[in-house]
Amino acid sequence: MREFNQQLSLEQVPVPEPGPGEVRIKVRACGLCASDLHIQEGKIASVPLPHIPGHEIAGKIEALGPGVTDFAVGDHVVVGIDIVCGKCCFCRTGRGNLCTSLTRVGFERNGGYAEYVTVPQGIVYPIRADIPFEQAAIIPDAVACMYHAIKTQAKLFPGSRICILGMGGLGFQGIQIAKLFGAEVYCTSRQGHKLDLAGEFGADGVINTKTQDLYGEIAKLTGGEMCDAVFDNIGIEGSIMQALSICKPGGKAIIVGYTDAAFTVEYQDIMKLEKEIIGMRGSTGQDLIEAIRFVEEKKITPYIYKTYPFDQVAEALEDLAKGRSLGRTVILYEEEE
Repeated sequence: MREFNQQLSLEQVPVPEPGPGEVRIKVRACGLCASDLHIQEGKIASVPLPHIPGHEIAGKIEALGPGVTDFAVGDHVVVGIDIVCGKCCFCRTGRGNLCTSLTRVGFERNGGYAEYVTVPQGIVYPIRADIPFEQAAIIPDAVACMYHAIKTQAKLFPGSRICILGMGGLGFQGIQIAKLFGAEVYCTSRQGHKLDLAGEFGADGVINTKTQDLYGEIAKLTGGEMCDAVFDNIGIEGSIMQALSICKPGGKAIIVGYTDAAFTVEYQDIMKLEKEIIGMRGSTGQDLIEAIRFVEEKKITPYIYKTYPFDQVAEALEDLAKGRSLGRTVILYEEEE
């Protein structure tokens, strides 16, 4: 990416050499995310130019830098997004996703839209070789982020009633995760085929917000009790207001998606009914470890809508921007001979 608001160019660059404590990964798959669109549009000020995006990476270890002892060449791995200091108050208390010195692969540092990437060994996680690379690639973001939102931020318990606003790259993963925690799951979309798929993943109820009244349908599904937690994967002012409206007293609106820069709320509804608005940023290393384990145990199957060859990344991003991607999409690199 040499300019914001322009297509990416396909170029030859030197193969990166791993420094001390780093590994070089031969990238086999890299997921696409709405954040990549925000980067392309210049909305994330910390991203430098020129830049290689891509923060959902899976591949094989190809080279070890000095001092690396935890991995061997050929290991199948996924790459965590956040590079943290390990020393600040957040890192010390297990909240590294809020690290005061945070840098991110695919954001401030070059990412996986390339055949090779070098990263610190501390953010590399092994994964069983039988997990397809395209599924492995989206675990650090699409799966682990929803896992963090559901487990840590919402603190779901068996019997919780939740609603996921917006079925897409995160939503289909969220259904599976919430069911693991014993929740009753409702989902929304304006597209009927997405709701059909949500049902296949285990949703207990679906609402087409193009033709149905969300509040009325949730009231019917819950016997008027409404939801313990609502996950807003859309992130616009209207969706945040909808999330709050269908929270029960004491319920939580978890803000996962981010599109609009600001929103307004009726504060008396929040105050009198003790509702909570809770932010959600990424995931912790422990979240990622647990998410990988659930995938390896086949309790979560990362949902991939479509894969693209590496040289079609510009087309893949355009499909994502135009709403033609009906779930997580992934670019794949050629098979090794």
